[in-house]
Amino acid sequence: MLLRHPLARPLYSSAAVARALSVGRRFAQLPELQSAHAPRRLLIDYLAILRSCADADRLRAAHSLLTVQGVLPNATAAAQLVTSYASLGLLASARSVLSSAAYAGVSTWNSMIRAYSRAGWPGCALRCFWDMLSRGVEPDKYTFPLVLRACTAAGDVAVGASVHREASRRGLDIDIYVRTALVDMYAKLGMLRTAWELFDTMPETDVVSWNAMIFGFTNCDEPRASLTLFIRMASAGLGPNSITVLSLFPAICKLSDILLCRAVHGFVVRRDWLPSVNNGLIDTYCKCGGVGAARRIFDEMPGSRDAVTWGSMISGYVSNGLFTQALELFDRLREDNAGLNQVSVVGALMAATEMRDLERGKEIHAYAGQAGIDSAVSVGTALVTMYAKCGDFQGARGLFDGIEDKDVVAWSAVISASAQTGHPRDGLSLFAEMQRRGLRPNRVTVISVLPACAQVQDKKLGKSVHGFVLRSGVGSDVSIVTALVAIYAKYGLFRWAHSLFDASPCKDVVAWNALVNGYAQRGDATNAMKTFRRMGATGLRPDAGTMVGVLPACSLLNDLPRGTSAHGLIVKSGLGSDLHVKNALVDMYAKCGDFTAAENLFRVAAGSGDDILWNTMIAGYAQNGRSKEAVSAFHQMRGENLKPNLVTYVCILPAVAYLALLWEGLTLHCGVIKVGFESHVVIGNSLIDMYSKCGRVDLAREFFDRMESKDVVSWNVMISGLAAHGLGEDAVELFSRMPENRVLPDSVSFLAVLSACRHGGLVGEGRRIFDSMGSDRSAGPNLEHYACMVDLLGRSCLLDEAWDLIRRMPMPPDAGVWGALLGACRMHSNARMGEVALKNLVRLEPQNAAHYVVLSSIYAQLGRWTDARSVKNVIHAFRVGDRSHPQYKSMSGLWDDLRKRMEGVGYVPDTSAVLLNVVEEEKTSFLHGHSERLAISFALLNTEPGLTIHVVKNLRVCGDCHTVTKLISKITNCRIIVRDSSRFHHFENGACSCHDYW
Repeated sequence: MLLRHPLARPLYSSAAVARALSVGRRFAQLPELQSAHAPRRLLIDYLAILRSCADADRLRAAHSLLTVQGVLPNATAAAQLVTSYASLGLLASARSVLSSAAYAGVSTWNSMIRAYSRAGWPGCALRCFWDMLSRGVEPDKYTFPLVLRACTAAGDVAVGASVHREASRRGLDIDIYVRTALVDMYAKLGMLRTAWELFDTMPETDVVSWNAMIFGFTNCDEPRASLTLFIRMASAGLGPNSITVLSLFPAICKLSDILLCRAVHGFVVRRDWLPSVNNGLIDTYCKCGGVGAARRIFDEMPGSRDAVTWGSMISGYVSNGLFTQALELFDRLREDNAGLNQVSVVGALMAATEMRDLERGKEIHAYAGQAGIDSAVSVGTALVTMYAKCGDFQGARGLFDGIEDKDVVAWSAVISASAQTGHPRDGLSLFAEMQRRGLRPNRVTVISVLPACAQVQDKKLGKSVHGFVLRSGVGSDVSIVTALVAIYAKYGLFRWAHSLFDASPCKDVVAWNALVNGYAQRGDATNAMKTFRRMGATGLRPDAGTMVGVLPACSLLNDLPRGTSAHGLIVKSGLGSDLHVKNALVDMYAKCGDFTAAENLFRVAAGSGDDILWNTMIAGYAQNGRSKEAVSAFHQMRGENLKPNLVTYVCILPAVAYLALLWEGLTLHCGVIKVGFESHVVIGNSLIDMYSKCGRVDLAREFFDRMESKDVVSWNVMISGLAAHGLGEDAVELFSRMPENRVLPDSVSFLAVLSACRHGGLVGEGRRIFDSMGSDRSAGPNLEHYACMVDLLGRSCLLDEAWDLIRRMPMPPDAGVWGALLGACRMHSNARMGEVALKNLVRLEPQNAAHYVVLSSIYAQLGRWTDARSVKNVIHAFRVGDRSHPQYKSMSGLWDDLRKRMEGVGYVPDTSAVLLNVVEEEKTSFLHGHSERLAISFALLNTEPGLTIHVVKNLRVCGDCHTVTKLISKITNCRIIVRDSSRFHHFENGACSCHDYW
């Protein structure tokens, strides 16, 4: 038995017993122990109890004991209690003890401030500092660095300046730790000038202060200044450490300088710092395009790879477009059981997203779920983006709704995904819901929602979002201004777009691209090219984005020479390797009819495995009436083990529809279901069209009825399908259901339903629908609607009503309207009205001989054979030396007049093309009989001045005829278009579009 005696030395320390009793929570035994020891030991025992408490319950029990024993008024005990609570993250309890303490020293307040900062509560840390000052506790040199870091975390430079003044008042701003913290705060908050002044006047500097300044320059987009400072630091004899190098890596990334990266790599190797900076080196090499060097570092560190290493390498592959390699490395990570983390999963998901591989994305989702990280916000956001971009928007929306703590990044991702996957209204609803929940959209959110505004073509909504941008204070952001320019351009509001563009202080190439692409997307190729030339005049060099806008403009103009010139500029500028540019080039050549050039480019680039390039080629075939080649290219693509994506199906389905290949269409539909694209509205519309054109309008209607998300195009395609199958009443009934489904009919909707009435003989319904146009926010009738209505009335033998409708038109009738009337006149043998229609058609389309054939047919039906023959004589195909036309004498007289005027400006016949052994006069006479000259003379006699003349010939135009046509275009001020066996020639004002190269 242990005998107690006041003088007896314990066989064990009271602190050890206190810890043991604390663990067992037998605090009642402590007074007995304490009474056996000297009072000086009493406080030490209690402090030992507090330090030994490893969880909240034990600490609260000890707190109760100290209160009961009356120990807490002691400042040292209170300070230890605050520190213990803070170390366990129980900040409210720590602050409560601090507030109730009779006195707390500066070290206790420092502990509290440090705890708040570490917990990510900089505002509380700052309030604690001001409370400390109000209680008369003087801060020391350890307080100010803590408080200044809180100012940095809070992003509040004004409060930081106030803290700076407090430090200066106490003379602590010259302390190296305080001064370094000041430099770090000002640099990180963008006050580089102030930071530099403080750094430059420091009585002494250490590596920490240099690192702070280097990081500050890097953080404020001054990478070259960071490098200069790094060189000065080394030359000053102050050796950089690994933290310096890590601060330098972002600067190298911003400069994207691979040589600089290699130099720093060598510097690191010589100092044997590799283990601590390897991850930074891998990331920097990847961002500078040196993926191979990054992979070598990765392979040389098998024993020291951590989660960051794997994540950096996978992300590096993704950022360099090496998506297959990224997924292969992710598979290796799993095989090595290295442990999944958020960075590696997000990187793998990005790779699957870019490859539009939904199946692989679902696999990665499953792995993330097994690792328990699928609920993390960053992973959840990446999953939402992956499902959406791979066509499964419903899956994306379900995942988003399941994220508990949605941050702004998650909201921005789902809003962006909505716009990118054809669900713009969902994106706009989410944008509004985000704000209702109290989250403030940032610049990324705004940039994400603007494309949705453009897609719904709601100008009022777009202007509303513009107002929000101005109110939220991000209206000066260059990216947002550029996005607004792009949206107004897509609306066709070019005055607004130019107003924003002209007011922007930073008119970079991206802003110019927004205008160029905007004009091209609106079909205004002329202004697109003018804007491109204006951009060139400023000295800006076009980038890939510029050429992606210019090439479609060349396609719209059907100007192959200009497209070829743009191709030359691309090669000269080194942009030919860009995949988007390659796709645009293939598309341009295909749309301009030069499939040889398109296929040659395609063959060269097809080995890259780029599905976008295949899509472009398939679309080029399909859109130019070469549907068989489109289907063949699709099968070749599958043979190359490339998986069709959303765009592939959108491109191939119209080709299958055109060929009416029902079995092929059914196979494609199965593929669509397999990859989860069926819910995508654009795919749904293509499937409806395909089934309708393949003769299965019943399947089209069945699919339409079960579509969850329909847009106005869905309704239009279905109505057109019913009309084409003669189901006029069904088409009218479906049209009448559009308003109740909150779908506003557009001009195409009215045209489709009027066409259904036309084919079904539904005159009454057609009149009612036509008369309703322009009301209830719908568009008024245009020329196509009038032509359709004239055809409907004409087919029903209501020619007088059709004629009256034409006379009441608010705009001049075009060839479509008069052609509809002429067709009705043929159907009902009305020669009088047919003659009026033909007269107007000849005025509008003098080169179209088909109209004469129709009138000739009317005369023949009425037995007016003489009139029929006279009309046929008006139609003429000119041959060399042809004198058979009734107007030959007039044509010959006109030609003699033209020849004299040409000789007056220096024309000399070029007889080298006449391969006959005759005298020069006969050769000249032979030239004057060339068919295109006769055709041009005939056109000049029979058309109004100013109209364009179109001539088609079956042989290549000779050199002399080329010169003559140029001179005639200048003398007569007439535009002449000649298509020969090799190309089109556009003659205007004495010049030809071929620039004399043909």
